[in-house]
Amino acid sequence: MVSPITCHILDTAIGKPAANVTCSIYYLSAGIADLSEVESYNFGPEPKPFALSKTDADGRVKTWVTDPSTSSEKQSQLGIESGVWTTLKPGIYKIKFLTGKYFHELSMESRTFFPCVEITFEVADPPDHHYHVPLLLSNFSYSTYRGS
Repeated sequence: MVSPITCHILDTAIGKPAANVTCSIYYLSAGIADLSEVESYNFGPEPKPFALSKTDADGRVKTWVTDPSTSSEKQSQLGIESGVWTTLKPGIYKIKFLTGKYFHELSMESRTFFPCVEITFEVADPPDHHYHVPLLLSNFSYSTYRGS
């Protein structure tokens, strides 16, 4: 079963998928209350990630391993049932990619400007069925977009 949010990393410097990249996903808030208020974009203290994964050989995360220490109340809020993330809930999410570790493991001499890349995004209410977050990555730049 594929998780409600997936991601994909392409290493544009070498023209290949970025395999074995550690990724974590966070639920930051229920949403932005007032788009015109600067304070609405302050999501409070950084929570623990509710799930982790590593990209596969094709650079993809299709399923996440949820944190078993997450309370049952929080699991319900996130759409996790019996330890499996099944239902997408609206809100502000963030995926953190450990890009520095990836480049270091690729080559001991490989340098990068970004020790990690964090992509924060909003899942609408009501949410679409699935969200895909691609990351186009090189040592000194990255870009992203809403995938399909």
